[in-house]
Amino acid sequence: METILLPQVIQDFIAAANKPDPEAYVDCFSEDALVLDEGKEWTGKAAITKWSAEHHFGVNITLEPKQDKQHEEETIVVFKVDGDFDKTGLPDPLYLDFYFQIRGHKIKQLAIRLSKE
Repeated sequence: METILLPQVIQDFIAAANKPDPEAYVDCFSEDALVLDEGKEWTGKAAITKWSAEHHFGVNITLEPKQDKQHEEETIVVFKVDGDFDKTGLPDPLYLDFYFQIRGHKIKQLAIRLSKE
């Protein structure tokens, strides 16, 4: 998938996620951003830093964008996700939908859900 058409902050998010660059990753979020993942919420950069350290960088997650679509105020990107996490009971390959809400060139909200595609 060509990522050049995605908002710049999402391009930066993908690059930082895969580099890995935890500081640049968290910098993609606004100060009061909200992340919804695995049925839990993380609000603010401090919480998002903790979440990303444990749930992304701590298990060597890689994100391969496969598809994107715009829905009202959200950009939805389908990623093929891999890493060193427990894959028991998960589809293989694993596809997750990332619902991005962008405000002022920063991620205001990110919801991650199992892809239906």
